[in-house]
Amino acid sequence: MTKEALARAMAQGLQKAFGIDVGGAKEADRSLAKALTVLKEMKAAGKTWQEMSERMEQDFGTKLDKDQLKALVR
Repeated sequence: MTKEALARAMAQGLQKAFGIDVGGAKEADRSLAKALTVLKEMKAAGKTWQEMSERMEQDFGTKLDKDQLKALVR
């Protein structure tokens, strides 16, 4: 899977999982750009791939394996 295809798939999953609530207020920033920023910050802080995976699942509702995470933080 290419980096672009992975990014597209992740973005689609995030859009399905999060968006606008019934009242019209936006949810917390769960954009692909935010997810990439979080991953890069975690990598810089020396977090493990497991910790990064758990954070993506918790905060963004998507489960990524080590290779997918590596592709996104490069």
